[in-house]
Amino acid sequence: MKIIKPGKYPFKAGIYPRMYKDKKPTVRQFAGMGTAKHTNARLKKIDKFGGTGYSIAMDLPTLYGDDSDAPLSRHEVGWDGVAIDTVQDVDDMFDGIAIDQKSVSFTINASAADFMARYISVAEKRGIYPSRLRGTVQNNILGEHYSQNEILFPLEHGVRLSIDLKEFCAKYMPNWYFASYQGYQPRESLCSPAMEIALPFTCAIADAKKLMERGLKFEQFAPRFSFFFDSHNNGMKEIAKYRAARWLWAEITHRLFKMPIPRKYDLKDPKLQSMWCRIHVQTAGCTLQRNRPSNNIVRVSNQVLWAILGGVQSIHANAFDELYCVPTEKGVRIAVDTQLIQQYESGFMDFPDAFGGAHELETETERLYEEAQREVANIENIGGIEEAIKVAYPQKKIHENAVKEIAKLEKWKNEPGKQYFSAKDEGQESELADITKEIEERRGFEKEQLERLRAFKKDRSEIAVQNTLDSVKLAAEKKENLMPILIAAVKTATMGENHGALREVWGGPKAMPLITSRLSREATLKLTGGYKFPRPVRVLIAKGGHDGHTVGFYALQDIFRAMGAEVIHLGLRTTPEIIAKAAAEENVDIVGLSAMVGYAPGFFEDLQKCLVNADKRPPSTKERCPDIEIIGGGIMLPQDEKMIKEKLGIKNIYVPGSSDFSQVIANLKEKFGQ
Repeated sequence: MKIIKPGKYPFKAGIYPRMYKDKKPTVRQFAGMGTAKHTNARLKKIDKFGGTGYSIAMDLPTLYGDDSDAPLSRHEVGWDGVAIDTVQDVDDMFDGIAIDQKSVSFTINASAADFMARYISVAEKRGIYPSRLRGTVQNNILGEHYSQNEILFPLEHGVRLSIDLKEFCAKYMPNWYFASYQGYQPRESLCSPAMEIALPFTCAIADAKKLMERGLKFEQFAPRFSFFFDSHNNGMKEIAKYRAARWLWAEITHRLFKMPIPRKYDLKDPKLQSMWCRIHVQTAGCTLQRNRPSNNIVRVSNQVLWAILGGVQSIHANAFDELYCVPTEKGVRIAVDTQLIQQYESGFMDFPDAFGGAHELETETERLYEEAQREVANIENIGGIEEAIKVAYPQKKIHENAVKEIAKLEKWKNEPGKQYFSAKDEGQESELADITKEIEERRGFEKEQLERLRAFKKDRSEIAVQNTLDSVKLAAEKKENLMPILIAAVKTATMGENHGALREVWGGPKAMPLITSRLSREATLKLTGGYKFPRPVRVLIAKGGHDGHTVGFYALQDIFRAMGAEVIHLGLRTTPEIIAKAAAEENVDIVGLSAMVGYAPGFFEDLQKCLVNADKRPPSTKERCPDIEIIGGGIMLPQDEKMIKEKLGIKNIYVPGSSDFSQVIANLKEKFGQ
């Protein structure tokens, strides 16, 4: 095997000749919680702890372009990110922070253009030109159609808005990375490492073609593309993945976009920079364990090391408690320390591509390169990622691989000695005490944000708001870049109002294609024990709130069908009132609710009350089955799970990593008969 040094095409060993000797990876720590003032306090803590960059998450209403007072936002405001409704929220979030001196990353896609308009507006208010801002915005709407389903408009209009932002940044914000193509989210949904590479690359190819159609040259924008990957537990495979990704992207830029292989390496040459696969890595949330969470510190530390050995440019280390909540202050501090210890004490940063040339690493790098290359070709042969999404190719590939990975995980858990790592012990409750205390303080976030939003709306002119929204709608009907209009509009209109105006012109998102998880017959038989309901059973399954995670959603469908039930999909983005009304109209026996994000007990309590009010079944039906059975799942603390089971009496609750789905099936057998 030919050994290629760092800084040389195809950059398998690293994009810079001396790598970390010249530029260490950004310690980009996670923040975003509650209102703007809560996030502001957390950002200042990150500075104090030693973080060198921010990674800011938005709550679900913000990600979906809704205001905090929208019906669908209930129980989600400020829970899993910061709530942003107004330009004042953005200003307050960075109060006392010099935004022209700090690199900031925003994890937002569908509503990225509106959010960035607010960020730019705040900068201008402070006398800072957009050209001086540094940071990253994810802004890959194509990726949302195969991962988290955070979409606001039909595909073509969502892409147009995303391209508008990219074009604006390419022209006026030279220090801003205006696209971070995510492989992280599909990998968290258990896609293969090769698909983790291929999917973001095909999104970047599609966007590049559209930007070139607008008259930009590839080297005018490609240096500001970046890629967002996951770091899992298997070190050799993860290091190889980053090397394979750099290799493949360099070849794509050379062969498809005609970037020349450099004879002379001028690191400031935009054509050379266009060939670099700049990588941001987040450690793997799906590998964290709910039980004995302090063990997650070791897992995260390993995953940070794999990223360093893989030559990435930016790292977000998960907090040990991130599976339960937006990290606590204690979790953030340990996560920052973990990165700093690996950077300054491991010694590996002194050796660019430290394991390059090792037979197993080079073999795995080549294997992943070839597999990812085939997947890119498959998607391009369909007609590109947009056409592939329409026929659900990436969605099916992700779900098919997820089933295989879940089966492997179950097998792994049952191997001798492996139970030790996930078993509860006497120290479990004390480990969770700090998490519980801080989360209890977050219950008032929604009330605070609603008060902020009411005050903002009260102090403005309704005539000015209407004129602003009319200008947004008029611009949406034309082909001009929307960013200048949005930058003006955000001074008056809220995020939800702007997106509502755009939906009046473009319409809302189309229903996602129905995907089967293709759970194998053997897997369903193992879970259900071959059990079939002794009588006809109708099941309604739905997602509460804005959340769009679907892996468990579709697996649940297959399990119920294996048990002989008729399954009715209500789909994504529903309220308890809508679910209850549909349950009554469809005369169902079971309602399955997935509430992965937000305050889970609130969703289940509301659903229970709504079902009582909506139950219009005939008396004979009520005698046979007095209550509609609720089953569900989500991310929640043990005390929340206990509250749902004991106070609400909903015993069929599945919490990943904590509950046993076989127990839920056993409860249903008891309910509906053997």
